[in-house]
Amino acid sequence: MNYKPIIYCCLWLCLPFFAAAQSKVDSLAAPPQSRLVRFQETGKTEADRVVLNVFIRDPEMDEPVLGATALLQRQNPDQVHGKISQWDGRCKFKVAPGVYNFRIQLTGMVTFEKLNLDLVAGKEYSLDVDMARLMQPVPSAKQQVRN
Repeated sequence: MNYKPIIYCCLWLCLPFFAAAQSKVDSLAAPPQSRLVRFQETGKTEADRVVLNVFIRDPEMDEPVLGATALLQRQNPDQVHGKISQWDGRCKFKVAPGVYNFRIQLTGMVTFEKLNLDLVAGKEYSLDVDMARLMQPVPSAKQQVRN
């Protein structure tokens, strides 16, 4: 007896159900976003400089982010300033005034970007960012043994 036509028929009938289930799973998962929590002027500094104090936090783990790369790029004249966040999630830029593009990136986290950040001479600013994870954290080997 030839079963190929029956198998093909069953697979053909089941295909729409698998496709519908797959599209529902994808549509439910919204991509995570890193977000600006606060950007404000916090004080004064030298007349020809700008100070930008950055705080980077992981809200899911409720702790500061260590080792993130923060880039401050000015278009005219073309300059890039880079810092790495320290153990407390902070880094500090002391730059010339101007309009900058600001970016924070770290492997495993969603990149944060703020364009056209206007930094005025003689002012100090505070910028706080919550970084989102690309996916759920992987449990350590120790945590896996406990479960």
